[in-house]
Amino acid sequence: MKKNNPDGNFSSKDETDMMEMGKFYFLNSKYDEAIKEFENVLKSNPKNAEAYFQIGIAKEAKSDIDGAKKMYEKAIKINPQHKIARERLDKLIGL
Repeated sequence: MKKNNPDGNFSSKDETDMMEMGKFYFLNSKYDEAIKEFENVLKSNPKNAEAYFQIGIAKEAKSDIDGAKKMYEKAIKINPQHKIARERLDKLIGL
């Protein structure tokens, strides 16, 4: 994990690094590690729709369908224009 700034928040560079590390873990089938990285992003920026989406993908890969649905729903709530999150959610609920 990256160092916090004096105010306790991560910098945007740290947030970007955590997103990239989470994607790296995901691509290497290390889903729990990926989820932890994306959750770290959400600690510093709870409105990061992409982090929720990425957690959803990781949960779906782990066959946690209910967890994936919840994450896609959160991503869409934050960003209603998140087309891929909508498509994946629709697929999971059978639309």
